[in-house]
Amino acid sequence: MKIAAIIARILLGLMFTFFGLNGLVHFSFMSKMPMPTGDALAWFMIMMTSRWLAAIAITEVLGGLMTLSGRFTPLGLVFLGPVLINALLYHATLWSQGAGMAIFCSLLELFLIYACWGNFKGLFAAPASS
Repeated sequence: MKIAAIIARILLGLMFTFFGLNGLVHFSFMSKMPMPTGDALAWFMIMMTSRWLAAIAITEVLGGLMTLSGRFTPLGLVFLGPVLINALLYHATLWSQGAGMAIFCSLLELFLIYACWGNFKGLFAAPASS
């Protein structure tokens, strides 16, 4: 399980670091991807013109680097959680293309949360009575 967690951590960290940096400096094949249409295009344009995509890219880079480091993995997972929820909702409701990657990353995230459960279980514990 430990080796699987290391592989998942490195894979998730590299993906979010790469795609986050790509969102900021546009250096990869992503410019060749087809643009969404309809409501998905309208939402994408709103996010792009309002600099919302830049904020998401910065969050992806920070979360990816923290997850990749191994020292701050739980904090990186906290950063990446909302990004993944947004990606899943976007692909489930507006544009189904690319949903596979969002699902794969979400599964990696869930596996890593399980692997780091000791860091998260206090969030779900009943409060101490005073």
